[in-house]
Amino acid sequence: MNMKTLLMGAVASVALAPAAFAAAHEGERGRDGEVKIIYWQAPSIMTPYLSGGTKDLEAASLVIEPLGRYDETGALVPYLAAEIPTVENGGVSEDLKSITWKLKEGLLWSDGSPVTSADVKFTADYCMAPDGGCAQASKFDGVESIDVIDDLTVKVNFKDAKPNPYGPFMGAQSPIIQKAQFAECLGAKAPECTEANFNPIGTGPFMVTDFRPNDVIQMEANPNYRDPGKPAFASLTFKGGGDANAAGRAVMETGEYDYAWNMQLAPDVLAKIAEGGKGKPISAFGTLVERIEMNMTDPSPDLPEGERATVAHPHPILSDFKVRKALSMAIDRPLLVEVGYGQAGRPTCNLVPAPELYASDNTECLTQDLEGAKALLEEAGWTDSDGDGIRDKDGKKLSLLYQTSTNAVRQDFQALIKDWWNQIGVEVELRNLDASVFFGGDPVRPIPSRSSMPTSKCTPTTLTALTRRPTCLPTVAAVNPNHQASGRAKTSTVSATKSMTRCWTNCRAPVN
Repeated sequence: MNMKTLLMGAVASVALAPAAFAAAHEGERGRDGEVKIIYWQAPSIMTPYLSGGTKDLEAASLVIEPLGRYDETGALVPYLAAEIPTVENGGVSEDLKSITWKLKEGLLWSDGSPVTSADVKFTADYCMAPDGGCAQASKFDGVESIDVIDDLTVKVNFKDAKPNPYGPFMGAQSPIIQKAQFAECLGAKAPECTEANFNPIGTGPFMVTDFRPNDVIQMEANPNYRDPGKPAFASLTFKGGGDANAAGRAVMETGEYDYAWNMQLAPDVLAKIAEGGKGKPISAFGTLVERIEMNMTDPSPDLPEGERATVAHPHPILSDFKVRKALSMAIDRPLLVEVGYGQAGRPTCNLVPAPELYASDNTECLTQDLEGAKALLEEAGWTDSDGDGIRDKDGKKLSLLYQTSTNAVRQDFQALIKDWWNQIGVEVELRNLDASVFFGGDPVRPIPSRSSMPTSKCTPTTLTALTRRPTCLPTVAAVNPNHQASGRAKTSTVSATKSMTRCWTNCRAPVN
């Protein structure tokens, strides 16, 4: 396992002892003692089926595993499956309406019982159960039925042809759970199964020995893991909480931890922490994209109850493509990367910027064009008729509300973007929301209902923009040289997931 493979698999900021990047040596399980991980976003549960948060997915991926995953190039890699089913090997039907998976022989759960196709089918039944609230339900879109062929073979049948049949059981969002442990946790009972949700029996390299939600997880090596030489560690401490700055210091200044994730800090701040000498920041280009989400619906309080902020009423400003493009043209993406992420970022015009196998070569947005943006707004009918510097049309000002999380880097972006938009005649109100309203990037808490969300001043001319990673945020981290465990390169399973970013984009109820 080389450093590139590890980082691209993690798709996040990482910090590991330098020895982790040395050539791994073979040996007995647990030979390298304890590894200590710190995430400033603390895991709250050990199942991705009840959370889509990256920190929960990555913590759970140490214990429960899918049939297959993707490597850093985007290629499919078998995990619990003997091979990736394809049309060529007969695993995917010619009409693309079914996919047949075969488990590896001899797989055991951490409690010593055999892994069978019944567990695979049950996993689908669990996520697809009515009233279950499965966070990964989209993984099973289009599934009509699942047949158990034999103890090691399961067939997934789709209602219609599925050009990409690798939704169910593929990736850390869709791991296999043990039927015996979760049998009484179907549907509405799923959140009530505290023991199973916090201490799942798994097939991964580690087992949970103590789980404290939003605090710390203690794990030890799984004695039934399929590779007798892995994991290289006997135990693992997964600490959560605090902030990115403190996590970085815990690795690079004090050496208390070996690995820190998501160092979402300005480049100069990160460089200063690295002067501590206990470690170093490293990064790799990942697939998370910082972006501005625009409210495409009309949030006017003048609309009838139930119709406000719905697709029935398009946004009176942002529904115009020319306006949206002008706003985009005014942004200097390379500068945002430079001031906000340094080595950890790269400007992109794509929602899917990597791996190369899936990325578009579109670079249209990379050059800032303020004059072109002004001309486009003119074409759209937005002119400065009264000379106050703010464009107007049909008696309405081109005025937008720009909201983001209480994150220093994002607030820096807010200020820059506001200035650029002001230059093209757009009035911008800035507002910062508590990080808890964001899902997947900032500390994850249960998603509140819309009625309980923070309120803001909304008019027909308001934009609610929630930013996530200003371009593509890979991972930045630190390294602690006090450890001599070359076998730590074997911890690639620590974080081999991708996360989907979700944002709330509707304007909240007007302040009364």
